[in-house]
Amino acid sequence: MSNGKVEKLAIDRIRIDGDTQPRLEVLPDIVEDYRDDMLRGDEFPPVEVVFDGTCYWLFDGFHRFKAARLARLETLAAIVHEGTKEEAIWRSLAANAAHGLRRSNQDKQWAICRAIKMRPDWSNRFISRHVGVNHRTVGRQRVALESTGEVIHLHRRRGIDGRWHPTTRSPRETWLSSGEILQFGPARPRRGRHGRFVRSYKSPRYGLDMMGHRLNETPRPRLLCEVFDRREDVARMIKMVTRVQEDAMMMFDHRDPLLSGFDWTRFDAAMAEALRHLEGICPHAVCPLCKGAGCPTCGDRGWVNRELYDQATDTPRGLPEPAAVV
Repeated sequence: MSNGKVEKLAIDRIRIDGDTQPRLEVLPDIVEDYRDDMLRGDEFPPVEVVFDGTCYWLFDGFHRFKAARLARLETLAAIVHEGTKEEAIWRSLAANAAHGLRRSNQDKQWAICRAIKMRPDWSNRFISRHVGVNHRTVGRQRVALESTGEVIHLHRRRGIDGRWHPTTRSPRETWLSSGEILQFGPARPRRGRHGRFVRSYKSPRYGLDMMGHRLNETPRPRLLCEVFDRREDVARMIKMVTRVQEDAMMMFDHRDPLLSGFDWTRFDAAMAEALRHLEGICPHAVCPLCKGAGCPTCGDRGWVNRELYDQATDTPRGLPEPAAVV
């Protein structure tokens, strides 16, 4: 999508019949007030349209457009973007999120439903930032649409970082795979570093193998239990880096003037490198080759990250040396 340029367009060239209306309805009282202001000579911000090579599709400024037509103006200032009618519809869902007449809750709900139907494979956070609402609101609306069959449930969605993420895991299971080694007990509250109470899970003394069987009925090393208990810290850092990457990408997509001259390629590469290193130090499972005793594959740590775990479990049995998995 282009940044857009301001042009004077004839009102009869602007089309509003493409289902690009960002609200459920246009308020007549607001239109009349805008008309009176225009007749007095007040200046209004330009409306926004998408030009597909033939038609100018209005997606932001319906009250101003109808007020100008009611005032019998011949031209109207408009920011013209190049694209398709579908892009105009998608842009309309973000209209009035930060400026203009405030949207009603019904307007927001309608925009959320439409965004989910248009981009069902995009994450709740991406849709929430585009529409300008809380991601939990998007999640609740998605569940409602899935329950009625209006959208299908997807087990993976594309995040704003461009990668696919699972959707079937609960918050407790975000960093615990189905083949987890440590079996966590009942949740207990503890005070976090910021003074607020959070829920933690106490690790048992005994470890489990990939099939859920106990390992030699011997207690697990305390250090190994502590490593898995601290995965929350690594997960928090990964979430923070991802959030920074998402915020920067959103600003870049909206052509924020603060990012003029911003080298997005280098920034994205640096964020990807940081995520790769953080994911490399995030314990995913006890090493399936040495069962936590330590071997060259896991670097004598007794645990492996997600990448090494996938390599080890995908490798045929009978390897002459565990180090061959690396």
